[in-house]
Amino acid sequence: MTLNEDHEISSSNSDEEQDYPSHTDDDENEDIDKDDIEPLVFDDSKEIYYTNKYKQIFEEVVSLDDVYILNLDAQKFGQSVRVAIALSNFTCKIYDFDDGNKSVGDCLEHKNKIADVKFGSGNNQLSSIVYTASEDGTIKLWDLRLKEKCVSVFKDDSDACLKPLSCFDISCDGRFLVAGTDVLKDDAFLLFWDVRSTNLLGGYWDSHQNDITQVKFHPTEDKTVISGSVDGIINLFDVTQTTENEALQLSLNTNSSISNLKWLKSKNGDSVISCITNTEDVQLWYTTDSSPYITISRDTISNSMNLKPDVHSQVINCHQTDQNGNCMLLVGNNHGKGEHLQSLNINGHELTPRTLFKNNKQIIRCSWYDYNSGVMITGGEAGILSIWDPSDEIDVNNEKCSLKSLPKVSLKKSTTKPY
Repeated sequence: MTLNEDHEISSSNSDEEQDYPSHTDDDENEDIDKDDIEPLVFDDSKEIYYTNKYKQIFEEVVSLDDVYILNLDAQKFGQSVRVAIALSNFTCKIYDFDDGNKSVGDCLEHKNKIADVKFGSGNNQLSSIVYTASEDGTIKLWDLRLKEKCVSVFKDDSDACLKPLSCFDISCDGRFLVAGTDVLKDDAFLLFWDVRSTNLLGGYWDSHQNDITQVKFHPTEDKTVISGSVDGIINLFDVTQTTENEALQLSLNTNSSISNLKWLKSKNGDSVISCITNTEDVQLWYTTDSSPYITISRDTISNSMNLKPDVHSQVINCHQTDQNGNCMLLVGNNHGKGEHLQSLNINGHELTPRTLFKNNKQIIRCSWYDYNSGVMITGGEAGILSIWDPSDEIDVNNEKCSLKSLPKVSLKKSTTKPY
């Protein structure tokens, strides 16, 4: 398949519905024996030096309803920031921040869970174009300048039933869309559209054996796509080729279900794929190698956070921190209220403390980072949108900290797998 050809593919429907995880409730199951309560433990003998100090400059609960922030995207231009947040109630909200002033736009709605949200190209200004993909089987293009904001709907209507979408991305030139699906009648699909037309260009359905969880266009090569799946495989495609078999350039076996993929750049300028697994391990891959050149285990991450047991540690995202190939992990804990939000620099196979984000009040589900300004934006399970800004304020507890200043919480011992 090439991205300028129509290619009809069969479709099927999935009747399975996916429930959202419930909020943590510290009061539930009060009759559990005290021996089953395992405290969150820190080694107080360690003094941790955080190299980058941050302050929280904005915090807001985005809805009166009990909702999660599932995904977010943002754009920054000068002193203006625009944030799109996908909520668990099938809506998307737009926040605008301009020189200290905040405005909230109308909700953008779907009929089912929103899988992801992304801005279109801004052409040196804040973009008014927003894309949302949903399990209702559609990608919607919204123009925030118009009264009727939904201007295009992309879907695979080659069959009577639409395919629920689990992830999507936009090519770097803004011309093409790709979306992944869960398994439908033994096939997991990658679907392609040209944004100038709502007609389906074509698709792949032989390269993954389980639900597709991530799909990402290369940030500078508009015809290169990677996809990740519950089957543990990262596939790299050249979508200029005429068939799926010819398009598949590389398959990488992570040996674990894939949660997050991202394109990064190494210190020598080579393309790197970061992979976060559902067991909270991190792998970094060169596209020329058959194995990861860096693997960071959950235990290593937990030790770097000064957090025990490691079952409570959570890897949220991997972010590039500069143009020189440096990157960091945003990490937290996935129980209680997620108080211990930190970032860690990746230095080879080692992790070093970067930032302690004080006053975080939720388990974080998504993040956005701008390395030019250092601004970090987070959203999570309490429905709180937070903006963090680099701080020049002298804060001894943030610069040199044993984590004693953070509250300790008791957590029920996990009796299930962490994924």
